[in-house]
Amino acid sequence: MNSTGNNPSIHPQWQPEYFGDLIIVNGKAWPKMTVRRRKYRLRIINASNARFFRLFFTNGLEFIHVASDSTYLVEPVVTNETLLAPSEIADVVVDFSKSKTDEAVLANDAPYPYPSGDPVNELNGRVMKFTIKKEREVDTWRVPDKLIQYPSPDLSSATKTRYIAMYEYTSDTDEPTHLYINGKPYEAPATETPKAGTSEIWNVINLTEDNHPMHIHLAVFTVLDQTELVKAEEFKACMSKMNDAIKCQISKHARGKKLRVAAHEKGWKNVYKMTPGYVTRILVRFSYIHSNTSYSFDPTGMPGYVYHCHVSNYIAFPFMFGGYIFKYKTLENADLGSRRQCDDEATYGDEVRSNIGRKKSKV
Repeated sequence: MNSTGNNPSIHPQWQPEYFGDLIIVNGKAWPKMTVRRRKYRLRIINASNARFFRLFFTNGLEFIHVASDSTYLVEPVVTNETLLAPSEIADVVVDFSKSKTDEAVLANDAPYPYPSGDPVNELNGRVMKFTIKKEREVDTWRVPDKLIQYPSPDLSSATKTRYIAMYEYTSDTDEPTHLYINGKPYEAPATETPKAGTSEIWNVINLTEDNHPMHIHLAVFTVLDQTELVKAEEFKACMSKMNDAIKCQISKHARGKKLRVAAHEKGWKNVYKMTPGYVTRILVRFSYIHSNTSYSFDPTGMPGYVYHCHVSNYIAFPFMFGGYIFKYKTLENADLGSRRQCDDEATYGDEVRSNIGRKKSKV
Protein backbone atom coordinates (compact mmCIF):
# COMPACT_ATOMS: atom_id res chain seq x y z
CA MET A 1 0.00 0.00 0.00
CA ASN A 2 1.38 3.42 -0.96
CA SER A 3 4.53 1.75 -2.36
CA THR A 4 5.39 4.93 -4.24
CA GLY A 5 4.57 8.31 -2.78
CA ASN A 6 3.69 11.58 -4.48
CA ASN A 7 7.17 12.97 -3.97
CA PRO A 8 9.66 10.08 -3.60
CA SER A 9 12.63 12.46 -3.61
CA ILE A 10 11.36 13.72 -0.25
CA HIS A 11 9.94 10.48 1.14
CA PRO A 12 9.54 7.13 -0.66
CA GLN A 13 5.95 6.49 0.42
CA TRP A 14 4.41 9.67 1.78
CA GLN A 15 1.20 11.01 0.26
CA PRO A 16 -0.51 14.17 1.52
CA GLU A 17 -3.90 12.44 1.63
CA TYR A 18 -4.83 8.77 1.55
CA PHE A 19 -8.38 7.98 0.45
CA GLY A 20 -8.53 4.23 0.01
CA ASP A 21 -11.06 2.46 -2.20
CA LEU A 22 -13.59 1.09 0.31
CA ILE A 23 -16.23 3.00 2.22
CA ILE A 24 -16.39 1.64 5.75
CA VAL A 25 -19.36 2.25 8.08
CA ASN A 26 -19.07 1.05 11.67
CA GLY A 27 -16.38 -1.41 10.66
CA LYS A 28 -18.17 -2.88 7.64
CA ALA A 29 -17.74 -2.19 3.93
CA TRP A 30 -20.93 -0.88 2.28
CA PRO A 31 -23.24 -2.30 4.99
CA LYS A 32 -26.98 -2.84 4.83
CA MET A 33 -29.48 -1.92 7.52
CA THR A 34 -33.16 -2.89 7.72
CA VAL A 35 -35.40 -0.11 8.99
CA ARG A 36 -39.10 0.35 9.67
CA ARG A 37 -41.23 3.00 7.99
CA ARG A 38 -40.79 5.57 10.71
CA LYS A 39 -38.35 8.25 11.86
CA TYR A 40 -34.80 7.37 12.87
CA ARG A 41 -32.25 9.65 14.43
CA LEU A 42 -28.77 9.11 12.98
CA ARG A 43 -25.52 10.52 14.29
CA ILE A 44 -23.24 10.66 11.28
CA ILE A 45 -19.52 11.04 11.99
CA ASN A 46 -16.98 11.47 9.21
CA ALA A 47 -14.11 9.43 10.66
CA SER A 48 -12.12 9.15 7.43
CA ASN A 49 -8.50 10.21 7.04
CA ALA A 50 -9.00 12.80 4.34
CA ARG A 51 -12.22 12.15 2.45
CA PHE A 52 -15.08 14.65 2.47
CA PHE A 53 -18.57 13.20 2.13
CA ARG A 54 -21.42 15.03 0.43
CA LEU A 55 -24.19 12.68 1.43
CA PHE A 56 -27.61 12.26 -0.13
CA PHE A 57 -30.25 9.56 -0.53
CA THR A 58 -30.69 8.20 -4.04
CA ASN A 59 -34.47 8.03 -3.57
CA GLY A 60 -34.79 11.65 -2.47
CA LEU A 61 -35.24 11.23 1.29
CA GLU A 62 -34.38 14.34 3.29
CA PHE A 63 -32.15 15.02 6.28
CA ILE A 64 -33.74 16.87 9.20
CA HIS A 65 -30.75 18.40 10.98
CA VAL A 66 -31.16 18.77 14.74
CA ALA A 67 -27.55 19.16 15.95
CA SER A 68 -23.96 19.53 14.79
CA ASP A 69 -20.64 18.63 16.39
CA SER A 70 -20.94 20.99 19.38
CA THR A 71 -24.55 21.89 20.08
CA TYR A 72 -28.16 21.44 19.16
CA LEU A 73 -29.51 23.76 16.51
CA VAL A 74 -32.00 26.44 17.47
CA GLU A 75 -34.54 24.82 15.18
CA PRO A 76 -34.56 21.87 12.76
CA VAL A 77 -33.19 22.42 9.25
CA VAL A 78 -34.27 20.25 6.31
CA THR A 79 -31.78 19.53 3.50
CA ASN A 80 -31.47 17.15 0.56
CA GLU A 81 -27.74 16.69 1.10
CA THR A 82 -25.11 17.36 3.74
CA LEU A 83 -21.37 17.95 3.38
CA LEU A 84 -19.15 16.55 6.13
CA ALA A 85 -15.40 17.10 6.43
CA PRO A 86 -13.20 14.69 8.39
CA SER A 87 -14.23 14.71 12.09
CA GLU A 88 -17.44 16.68 11.48
CA ILE A 89 -20.64 15.35 13.01
CA ALA A 90 -24.26 15.78 11.99
CA ASP A 91 -27.24 14.65 14.04
CA VAL A 92 -30.12 14.14 11.64
CA VAL A 93 -33.58 12.61 11.62
CA VAL A 94 -34.60 10.58 8.57
CA ASP A 95 -38.26 9.71 8.05
CA PHE A 96 -38.28 6.42 6.16
CA SER A 97 -42.10 6.44 6.04
CA LYS A 98 -41.81 9.02 3.26
CA SER A 99 -39.85 6.69 1.01
CA LYS A 100 -41.61 5.68 -2.21
CA THR A 101 -39.22 2.76 -2.63
CA ASP A 102 -38.24 -0.23 -0.51
CA GLU A 103 -34.55 0.69 -0.63
CA ALA A 104 -32.66 3.88 0.09
CA VAL A 105 -28.96 4.13 -0.74
CA LEU A 106 -26.93 6.69 1.18
CA ALA A 107 -24.59 8.00 -1.52
CA ASN A 108 -21.64 10.38 -1.77
CA ASP A 109 -20.60 12.70 -4.60
CA ALA A 110 -17.81 14.78 -3.02
CA PRO A 111 -14.65 15.03 -5.18
CA TYR A 112 -11.40 13.97 -3.52
CA PRO A 113 -9.42 15.84 -2.45
CA TYR A 114 -12.22 18.31 -1.90
CA PRO A 115 -13.31 20.42 -3.69
CA SER A 116 -11.37 20.14 -6.97
CA GLY A 117 -10.10 16.57 -6.99
CA ASP A 118 -11.23 13.41 -8.76
CA PRO A 119 -14.93 12.57 -9.10
CA VAL A 120 -16.32 9.63 -7.16
CA ASN A 121 -16.72 6.22 -8.79
CA GLU A 122 -18.94 3.20 -8.20
CA LEU A 123 -16.81 2.16 -5.21
CA ASN A 124 -16.57 5.39 -3.23
CA GLY A 125 -19.82 6.92 -4.46
CA ARG A 126 -21.98 4.63 -2.33
CA VAL A 127 -21.88 4.51 1.46
CA MET A 128 -24.58 2.10 2.68
CA LYS A 129 -28.03 0.75 1.87
CA PHE A 130 -31.22 0.91 3.94
CA THR A 131 -33.81 -1.79 3.29
CA ILE A 132 -37.21 -0.40 4.25
CA LYS A 133 -39.91 -2.73 5.49
CA LYS A 134 -43.13 -2.65 3.49
CA GLU A 135 -45.46 -2.56 6.51
CA ARG A 136 -46.83 0.85 7.44
CA GLU A 137 -47.04 1.80 11.11
CA VAL A 138 -48.16 4.66 13.31
CA ASP A 139 -45.21 6.86 14.22
CA THR A 140 -45.93 9.18 17.15
CA TRP A 141 -42.43 10.61 17.30
CA ARG A 142 -42.08 14.21 16.25
CA VAL A 143 -39.30 16.68 15.70
CA PRO A 144 -40.07 19.83 17.73
CA ASP A 145 -40.27 23.19 16.00
CA LYS A 146 -37.73 24.64 18.45
CA LEU A 147 -34.77 22.90 20.06
CA ILE A 148 -32.39 24.85 22.34
CA GLN A 149 -31.88 28.61 22.29
CA TYR A 150 -28.28 29.57 22.99
CA PRO A 151 -27.08 33.13 23.56
CA SER A 152 -26.44 34.82 20.22
CA PRO A 153 -22.78 35.36 19.30
CA ASP A 154 -21.67 38.75 20.60
CA LEU A 155 -18.97 40.22 18.39
CA SER A 156 -18.54 43.16 20.74
CA SER A 157 -17.27 40.74 23.39
CA ALA A 158 -14.23 39.79 21.29
CA THR A 159 -11.06 40.91 23.04
CA LYS A 160 -8.72 40.37 20.08
CA THR A 161 -8.68 39.84 16.32
CA ARG A 162 -6.17 37.39 14.84
CA TYR A 163 -5.14 36.32 11.35
CA ILE A 164 -4.40 32.62 10.79
CA ALA A 165 -2.83 31.83 7.40
CA MET A 166 -2.58 28.29 6.02
CA TYR A 167 0.33 27.65 3.65
CA GLU A 168 1.31 24.69 1.48
CA TYR A 169 4.90 24.55 0.30
CA THR A 170 5.93 22.65 -2.82
CA SER A 171 9.12 21.34 -4.39
CA ASP A 172 10.56 22.37 -7.76
CA THR A 173 8.42 19.64 -9.31
CA ASP A 174 5.28 21.17 -7.76
CA GLU A 175 4.84 18.36 -5.25
CA PRO A 176 3.81 19.22 -1.67
CA THR A 177 6.60 19.10 0.89
CA HIS A 178 5.23 20.65 4.08
CA LEU A 179 2.37 22.70 5.48
CA TYR A 180 2.66 25.55 7.95
CA ILE A 181 0.35 27.89 9.81
CA ASN A 182 1.46 31.52 9.81
CA GLY A 183 4.73 30.39 8.27
CA LYS A 184 5.70 28.39 11.35
CA PRO A 185 5.99 24.66 12.09
CA TYR A 186 4.39 22.86 14.99
CA GLU A 187 7.64 22.91 16.97
CA ALA A 188 7.66 26.73 17.10
CA PRO A 189 6.59 28.38 20.37
CA ALA A 190 2.90 29.16 20.72
CA THR A 191 1.97 32.56 19.34
CA GLU A 192 -1.73 32.57 20.25
CA THR A 193 -2.23 33.25 23.96
CA PRO A 194 -5.95 33.80 24.57
CA LYS A 195 -7.37 34.28 28.04
CA ALA A 196 -9.74 31.66 29.37
CA GLY A 197 -13.26 33.05 29.63
CA THR A 198 -12.94 35.40 26.64
CA SER A 199 -13.84 35.44 22.94
CA GLU A 200 -11.72 36.33 19.92
CA ILE A 201 -12.29 36.86 16.21
CA TRP A 202 -10.06 34.71 14.02
CA ASN A 203 -9.67 35.33 10.29
CA VAL A 204 -8.54 32.01 8.82
CA ILE A 205 -6.88 32.55 5.43
CA ASN A 206 -6.68 29.41 3.31
CA LEU A 207 -3.89 29.91 0.77
CA THR A 208 -3.89 26.25 -0.33
CA GLU A 209 -5.86 24.48 -3.06
CA ASP A 210 -7.78 22.18 -0.73
CA ASN A 211 -10.55 22.63 1.79
CA HIS A 212 -9.28 22.10 5.34
CA PRO A 213 -11.48 21.14 8.30
CA MET A 214 -10.20 23.31 11.13
CA HIS A 215 -10.55 22.05 14.69
CA ILE A 216 -9.73 24.10 17.79
CA HIS A 217 -9.10 22.12 20.94
CA LEU A 218 -10.89 23.22 24.12
CA ALA A 219 -12.76 26.08 22.45
CA VAL A 220 -15.95 26.30 20.39
CA PHE A 221 -16.60 28.73 17.58
CA THR A 222 -19.28 30.01 15.25
CA VAL A 223 -18.74 30.91 11.60
CA LEU A 224 -19.50 34.55 10.79
CA ASP A 225 -18.76 34.69 7.05
CA GLN A 226 -16.47 33.50 4.25
CA THR A 227 -15.07 36.05 1.79
CA GLU A 228 -13.17 35.27 -1.40
CA LEU A 229 -9.68 36.68 -1.88
CA VAL A 230 -9.24 38.79 -5.01
CA LYS A 231 -5.79 38.85 -6.61
CA ALA A 232 -5.05 35.90 -4.38
CA GLU A 233 -1.66 35.09 -5.94
CA GLU A 234 -0.48 38.64 -5.28
CA PHE A 235 -1.54 38.35 -1.65
CA LYS A 236 0.00 34.89 -1.34
CA ALA A 237 3.34 36.12 -2.70
CA CYS A 238 3.36 38.95 -0.19
CA MET A 239 2.46 36.63 2.68
CA SER A 240 5.22 34.17 1.77
CA LYS A 241 7.73 37.00 2.23
CA MET A 242 6.26 39.05 5.05
CA ASN A 243 3.85 36.69 6.82
CA ASP A 244 1.77 39.65 7.97
CA ALA A 245 -1.83 39.90 6.77
CA ILE A 246 -2.14 43.55 7.75
CA LYS A 247 1.03 44.62 5.94
CA CYS A 248 -0.06 42.57 2.93
CA GLN A 249 -3.32 44.56 2.90
CA ILE A 250 -5.76 41.79 3.66
CA SER A 251 -8.63 44.30 3.58
CA LYS A 252 -7.83 45.07 -0.07
CA HIS A 253 -7.88 41.40 -1.03
CA ALA A 254 -10.72 40.06 1.13
CA ARG A 255 -13.49 41.73 -0.85
CA GLY A 256 -14.65 39.06 -3.28
CA LYS A 257 -17.88 37.10 -3.24
CA LYS A 258 -19.22 35.81 0.04
CA LEU A 259 -20.31 32.26 0.73
CA ARG A 260 -23.50 31.73 2.67
CA VAL A 261 -23.15 29.81 5.91
CA ALA A 262 -25.64 26.96 5.66
CA ALA A 263 -28.50 27.17 8.14
CA HIS A 264 -27.61 23.84 9.73
CA GLU A 265 -24.03 25.05 10.31
CA LYS A 266 -24.89 28.34 11.98
CA GLY A 267 -24.58 27.21 15.57
CA TRP A 268 -21.53 26.70 17.74
CA LYS A 269 -19.09 24.42 15.99
CA ASN A 270 -16.15 22.19 16.86
CA VAL A 271 -14.91 21.77 13.26
CA TYR A 272 -15.55 23.78 10.11
CA LYS A 273 -14.52 23.66 6.46
CA MET A 274 -12.02 26.37 5.44
CA THR A 275 -12.69 27.04 1.76
CA PRO A 276 -9.55 27.45 -0.41
CA GLY A 277 -8.92 31.00 -1.56
CA TYR A 278 -11.23 32.44 1.10
CA VAL A 279 -10.99 34.17 4.45
CA THR A 280 -13.23 32.44 6.98
CA ARG A 281 -14.11 34.70 9.90
CA ILE A 282 -15.01 32.90 13.12
CA LEU A 283 -15.85 33.97 16.66
CA VAL A 284 -13.94 31.69 19.04
CA ARG A 285 -15.07 31.24 22.64
CA PHE A 286 -12.60 30.08 25.26
CA SER A 287 -15.41 29.50 27.71
CA TYR A 288 -18.69 27.69 28.07
CA ILE A 289 -21.52 28.39 25.67
CA HIS A 290 -24.06 29.41 28.30
CA SER A 291 -21.89 31.85 30.24
CA ASN A 292 -18.79 33.99 29.98
CA THR A 293 -17.14 32.47 33.01
CA SER A 294 -13.96 30.49 32.70
CA TYR A 295 -13.79 26.72 32.76
CA SER A 296 -14.38 24.68 35.89
CA PHE A 297 -10.76 23.50 35.66
CA ASP A 298 -7.47 25.31 35.23
CA PRO A 299 -6.68 25.46 31.48
CA THR A 300 -3.50 27.47 31.87
CA GLY A 301 -1.05 24.63 32.40
CA MET A 302 1.47 23.42 29.87
CA PRO A 303 1.80 22.19 27.20
CA GLY A 304 -1.28 24.15 26.15
CA TYR A 305 -3.73 23.27 23.40
CA VAL A 306 -3.67 22.97 19.62
CA TYR A 307 -5.68 23.92 16.60
CA HIS A 308 -5.21 21.99 13.40
CA CYS A 309 -6.59 20.71 10.14
CA HIS A 310 -8.34 17.41 10.76
CA VAL A 311 -6.99 15.66 7.67
CA SER A 312 -5.15 13.13 9.79
CA ASN A 313 -2.56 12.20 7.14
CA TYR A 314 -0.87 15.55 7.71
CA ILE A 315 0.45 14.36 11.06
CA ALA A 316 1.21 10.76 10.10
CA PHE A 317 4.86 11.27 9.16
CA PRO A 318 7.60 12.97 11.18
CA PHE A 319 8.44 15.69 8.68
CA MET A 320 4.77 16.52 8.38
CA PHE A 321 4.12 16.68 12.11
CA GLY A 322 4.12 20.44 11.92
CA GLY A 323 1.31 20.35 9.35
CA TYR A 324 -1.84 22.18 10.21
CA ILE A 325 -1.37 21.74 13.90
CA PHE A 326 -0.45 24.68 16.03
CA LYS A 327 -0.16 25.30 19.72
CA TYR A 328 -1.89 28.01 21.66
CA LYS A 329 -1.79 28.67 25.35
CA THR A 330 -4.38 30.18 27.66
CA LEU A 331 -2.26 32.63 29.62
CA GLU A 332 -4.59 33.25 32.52
CA ASN A 333 -8.18 33.12 33.62
CA ALA A 334 -9.92 36.38 32.80
CA ASP A 335 -11.79 38.03 35.67
CA LEU A 336 -15.31 38.22 34.27
CA GLY A 337 -17.28 38.05 37.49
CA SER A 338 -18.96 35.13 39.14
CA ARG A 339 -21.65 34.18 36.64
CA ARG A 340 -23.09 30.71 37.02
CA GLN A 341 -21.21 27.96 35.25
CA CYS A 342 -23.04 26.33 32.39
CA ASP A 343 -25.43 23.51 33.15
CA ASP A 344 -25.22 20.06 31.62
CA GLU A 345 -27.16 21.07 28.51
CA ALA A 346 -24.36 23.39 27.45
CA THR A 347 -22.28 20.42 26.42
CA TYR A 348 -23.08 18.06 23.62
CA GLY A 349 -22.55 14.38 24.33
CA ASP A 350 -24.05 10.99 23.85
CA GLU A 351 -26.56 11.47 26.65
CA VAL A 352 -28.74 14.50 26.01
CA ARG A 353 -32.15 15.53 27.13
CA SER A 354 -34.51 16.29 24.30
CA ASN A 355 -37.91 15.34 23.01
CA ILE A 356 -36.54 14.22 19.64
CA GLY A 357 -37.79 10.66 19.79
CA ARG A 358 -35.90 7.95 21.63
CA LYS A 359 -34.07 5.90 19.01
CA LYS A 360 -30.65 6.86 17.83
CA SER A 361 -28.37 4.95 15.49
CA LYS A 362 -24.74 5.86 14.91
CA VAL A 363 -23.70 5.77 11.26
